[in-house]
Amino acid sequence: MKNWKAIGSSRFAVVGALLLVGALWGSSFPLVAVAAPTLGAVGTTHGRFIVAALVLALITASSRSTWRAVGHRFSAFLLLAALNVAGPLTLVATAIVGLNSSTASILNATTPMFTVFVAAFWLRQKITWRKLSGVAIGIVGVSVLVGGIPSAIDSHAMLAIGASLTAALLYAVGGVYARKSFQDTPPMTLALGQQLAAVALLMPVSAVAPPPGPITVGPLIAVAALGLGATAGGYLVYFWIIRQAGPVAASAVTLLVPISASAIGVLWLNEPVTFALVGGLVIILAGVGLLLDLPPTRDPLRRVAPGRAASADKRPVSG
Repeated sequence: MKNWKAIGSSRFAVVGALLLVGALWGSSFPLVAVAAPTLGAVGTTHGRFIVAALVLALITASSRSTWRAVGHRFSAFLLLAALNVAGPLTLVATAIVGLNSSTASILNATTPMFTVFVAAFWLRQKITWRKLSGVAIGIVGVSVLVGGIPSAIDSHAMLAIGASLTAALLYAVGGVYARKSFQDTPPMTLALGQQLAAVALLMPVSAVAPPPGPITVGPLIAVAALGLGATAGGYLVYFWIIRQAGPVAASAVTLLVPISASAIGVLWLNEPVTFALVGGLVIILAGVGLLLDLPPTRDPLRRVAPGRAASADKRPVSG
């Protein structure tokens, strides 16, 4: 009976964490829409990383073990940051400027589709007919969404769409890389190392890509909110989910992000509500729903013989 209570409690915690990250990351899309036209895609992304790194550095200031762990594997954190934040978030900011926050967030929901194939290649997870069906339905949803974009599909819009989908691919690779290479790393260490590495990666890019417009208070407040909530807080919880349930289950957060992002974009930024927006969202979420099978979390959910506990803990958790 105790084991079943642990299973229910752990699953509830994972679902609750997904809801929290979905809300935090969903709010980031309209905030980027406010900041990026003034600060630029690179400036907005770099700014949120600087804020997040400062917040996490203050939290971990007295933890020598955390800083030693980050320093010891900083080259690995550079790769993680490139795949998981610096690359995709800069692309997302670029896409939001070219499209709008609602459309960009829905395209971001294709992340689990990419994660299925990346996890199959890297973690040797099985691709089932259910997952293939989910990918096919998701592609239909993307087609409906893109086909109904109010503005003309010119080269600029196509580049923005390509940026969104490339960001989703990078998120997929980054999530699997985090699971494979940092499986036993505490979420706080992961979040701190990733943000410090991301700040370092974007320094030379920011030097050659200055803000396109005069800096005002509104965009700066938006960047501060992005760094504190969506970046520092969001990635702390996200890495905890990856550690507990694996990368495919963690990518389920993209089911929730477009819902909150689209709602905020429509209510706050007066973005249009179209049949393609709603239809594309519903179809993509239906496809992604077929891809997700929330796995048991780590130790509390595994019923193994005492003699096999150590070896069982080393096996990767499938998503």
